[in-house]
Amino acid sequence: MAARQARVPGRECRSLHLYPADNGMNRASMESGQKLRDTGLEAVGEVPWGTHFSIFYETKKDLLEIVVPFFKAGLQANEFCLWIVANSELLTVNEAKAILHEAVPDLDRLLKNGNIEIVPYYKWFLTGRAVDVRKAIARFRQKVSWAANRGFSGTRLTGSPAWMRNNLRARSFREFEQKFDGQLTREQMIAACTFPLRLSGAEDILNVARTHQFAVTVRKGAWKRVEIADIQSAKREAITHPKLEQLTFRQREILQLVAKGQNTKQIADMLGISVKTVEAHRLQLMRRLKIDNIPGLVRFAIRTGLVSPED
Repeated sequence: MAARQARVPGRECRSLHLYPADNGMNRASMESGQKLRDTGLEAVGEVPWGTHFSIFYETKKDLLEIVVPFFKAGLQANEFCLWIVANSELLTVNEAKAILHEAVPDLDRLLKNGNIEIVPYYKWFLTGRAVDVRKAIARFRQKVSWAANRGFSGTRLTGSPAWMRNNLRARSFREFEQKFDGQLTREQMIAACTFPLRLSGAEDILNVARTHQFAVTVRKGAWKRVEIADIQSAKREAITHPKLEQLTFRQREILQLVAKGQNTKQIADMLGISVKTVEAHRLQLMRRLKIDNIPGLVRFAIRTGLVSPED
């Protein structure tokens, strides 16, 4: 079945029919009588309940042109929508609401009625300052049950788990994704996980692709499937500057925020870490890059594409 096309306002999207043609899940859903759900994303099309996919994006504009139509389609289909806003997306909850309001004029009413929730990551995943995987999974289960009892047709959510790599070991992160995927496949639920390309290396992309049913990248409107078996393809999508590859995910994250004009305290608040930790990471990345001043860091971030005027 070809995916039904839903035009994304403001952007010409190159439809690849990425999902339906690849693994037969849509055919199985049709045979069982299950109705497919419109993702609102032209390149992805319609998917069955239980779909768990990832999207790597380049700029904040790319992110918003993923999330806004995704939720708009869900709200129109009487689905409960949950947006978990992460610091790695360089968005606050208030900014997310303001942006979504432009596409959904009655957003205030929908928020009040509980049709959609927009929450910061720490309220969902953290207990104190630590990630609690068990409680996070339980919250998802409870929210899906709540949505069903309220008469919603199902639940769709999006968020960026990228920051969890700094709070969980690689194995624990994979276990979380696998547990979440196992829970999701039993529910009336669709999940789109978003990851910033500028903070992701080739191995990060491949690891994410392995723990999701499918993965795509979007760069300035061009969509592309991530092929798990082709590491060279992943490398082309990932950061290629050799000096950036020397930095950890956290160091890239801090460098990006420094280049966006955030001071030490603001960075600490956004990332949920102490000022001393931010200072230590910044000192380490300056040593690795052999740059001893903030203007130099900003110029480096712009030159390597870690920040963009579009963000």
